[in-house]
Amino acid sequence: MPEHAGDYYAPEGPPPAPTQAETLHGSCLCGANRFTLPGPMGEVGACHCTQCRKLSGHYTASFDAEESALDWQSRDEAVYTTPGGAQRGFCPHCGSSLWFRNAAGGFSVESGVIDNPTGGQLVSHIFVADKGDYYTIDDGLPQYPRWDGA
Repeated sequence: MPEHAGDYYAPEGPPPAPTQAETLHGSCLCGANRFTLPGPMGEVGACHCTQCRKLSGHYTASFDAEESALDWQSRDEAVYTTPGGAQRGFCPHCGSSLWFRNAAGGFSVESGVIDNPTGGQLVSHIFVADKGDYYTIDDGLPQYPRWDGA
């Protein structure tokens, strides 16, 4: 696995077996936002919707978390509210995406902001009907044209 790749996926094929992590440490690129939350990360989903692609430049990967479980050591975030009522938290200094809250209140943390081994594993791809035409999803994981919200 490449040195800088997240431990929750393998770009060349099926995800590796998850590692264990009792506490997850998250931060943005510049360090203005730092937090911890209980681990392990668990199931990670990749979203290929147009919003996520515009946000990240490709697609995003995130995991569900209890928002109240985040223990912020430093917090200087901005929030973008989408036309559909969802919210995205990001660092106003470096632009790192931190979290996503759907319109119904479901909360997830962006997997890429976790600094230590995660204990996570990529399990599926959603909104593949909107994915970019410049790549193929070939990891063998389930793919869903949309998201059913369940």
